[in-house]
Amino acid sequence: MTSHALSRTGAHDAAIACTLTSEQYRTRTAALADLAGAALTSRRSIEGGERLTFVDRPAVERELRSVVAAESSCCSFLRLDLRREEDGLVLDVTGPADAQPIIAELFA
Repeated sequence: MTSHALSRTGAHDAAIACTLTSEQYRTRTAALADLAGAALTSRRSIEGGERLTFVDRPAVERELRSVVAAESSCCSFLRLDLRREEDGLVLDVTGPADAQPIIAELFA
């Protein structure tokens, strides 16, 4: 299987807390849900989080790169790894055990 890394953030030893305001959080989760509805093709559990596969289109890649950048700034406890594989754009979202409910909410 060929895999090409596109964007990656590393989890930091940070408190498990989102720095967004309530309104920003609602806006962000709605945008992620819209993206999932339009482009998410599969979701499965992996060690420490979830693997999400999206259709491989330039617009989807741009949005996912933006998501990785945005989430890494407000949720520095998450690790986000975006890459291109044969079956699409793959985003692994992982973090500490206490972050699992937050990870489950992303793209829901």
